[in-house]
Amino acid sequence: MKLFRPADAPQWLEGVLRSIERAFRDARDAPVRLPEYAVAELPDAADWRGGQINVSDEAGGYVPAFSDGTDWLRVTDRAVVS
Repeated sequence: MKLFRPADAPQWLEGVLRSIERAFRDARDAPVRLPEYAVAELPDAADWRGGQINVSDEAGGYVPAFSDGTDWLRVTDRAVVS
């Protein structure tokens, strides 16, 4: 793939652009890592509607959760994180 480089751009720019392209390609193929929170430090669910997190100390153990705009709900059973 030939990257676009304006004629007056510095020579080193092409290397930087290739590096960025490689980083995006590698990231696209990697698993998504959700941010982790303790129950006492959960962000406000109203601010993160549709967001997903991992809860490290949920009553039933480590669990992914999502915000419905009101509460953080466990992915496993849709119960409110406690």
